[in-house]
Amino acid sequence: MQKAWRRRAGVVLAGLALPLAITAIVMAEISAIDLAPYVPLSGVLALLSAACLATGLGMAKSRQVQEDRKPLKVISWWWVLAGGLLIVSSMWGTSAVLLHLADEAGPAKVELRLDAVKTGLTVGAGAAGAIALLLGVRRQWLGERAQAHQEYDAAQKRITELYAKAVDQLGDDSAAVRLGGLYALERVAQANVELRQTIVDVICAYLRMPSGAAEERGAEETAGSESQKLSQDRQDRQVRLTAQRILTKHLKRRSSGSQDFQEFWADIDLDLRGARLVDTDFRECAARKAIFNQAVFEGDANFWGASFEGRVDFWGASFGGADFGGAVFEKDAEFGKSTFRYKAFFWGASFWGGARFEEASFEGGVEFGGAMVKVDLEKPIAWPSGWALDGDSGAPPGCSRLVPAVPLGRPSDDGENEPDAPPKPA
Repeated sequence: MQKAWRRRAGVVLAGLALPLAITAIVMAEISAIDLAPYVPLSGVLALLSAACLATGLGMAKSRQVQEDRKPLKVISWWWVLAGGLLIVSSMWGTSAVLLHLADEAGPAKVELRLDAVKTGLTVGAGAAGAIALLLGVRRQWLGERAQAHQEYDAAQKRITELYAKAVDQLGDDSAAVRLGGLYALERVAQANVELRQTIVDVICAYLRMPSGAAEERGAEETAGSESQKLSQDRQDRQVRLTAQRILTKHLKRRSSGSQDFQEFWADIDLDLRGARLVDTDFRECAARKAIFNQAVFEGDANFWGASFEGRVDFWGASFGGADFGGAVFEKDAEFGKSTFRYKAFFWGASFWGGARFEEASFEGGVEFGGAMVKVDLEKPIAWPSGWALDGDSGAPPGCSRLVPAVPLGRPSDDGENEPDAPPKPA
């Protein structure tokens, strides 16, 4: 992929050609400053203008080799005809002018006419040499183009082989081989931006599959001791934790000036529906959209400071402990029928799209303190019982904060007053 700075530099150089050309014209009209004998300043500026224009256009319009796969065009017959006419016309024109001058020279016109013919032939030979030079340049360009295509094809073949081998390793019975496959996929994705989403999809598909040990046992218990089964489970757990760490490592936001900025993978979609995730750590991760519906989060699920540009779906997901503090949901956030066995935290979360918590179960309670919601009547909004929007809580225009639906000191559903905050000691 061509870098943006190359195009910008080309546009700047091409734009610089115009003021240089205007300056050259002005200098030629008002002065005759020479940098050296027979080297006028206006001529130097004109050459600089032409060089900036040609270089700028070349940089702005250049493409990658893989994008420039247009079929080659054979030189047309009229190009050959034009070259022949150029040679003949240059010989004829030069000879005609010089012969006319020789006829007016008087007694020495015979010698001058011979010199005129020689000069005409020399000019014709020079024109033929120029055409031959252009053909040589084209031949060189074709050779370089073919070499670049061969190198690109070889690199793509090598990448494809590495990718296919790594994917095959993920299906191996050995945990060590599967770990090697995951790290190989990570290296391929890091070096090839266009393959990152594909490799993330492969890793997500691996996490969606049942664990290797459980799949091998199936309905019938496999032969072997309990210690062997426990060892297989532990090994499979480590492989799945490694797959999760690869995802979270490259989805964590980093500043553009940091040394590890290149490790961030932007514009990634996650599809982990039905996956069994262990001790999930998506702190400060950024994804385009994510699907976690009916996923099972074993242990703690930490999404503190995470941001999602697209829709996020946690429908029917099962959580232990969950922390979504400071998370940003740019589009719809679906938590319908999700289950939280321990307390869930949404402190300072921002819901800029629709949010739905219909039939969500919070066995340990839920906390939305400081959560911000953008008020949009066209977006579906359904909050857990006990929480409501308060537009008078100091939120910015068009936004509301989530507050407890029954403030302290007010009557509750059973008619009794909720206890006020304890008085301050005297």
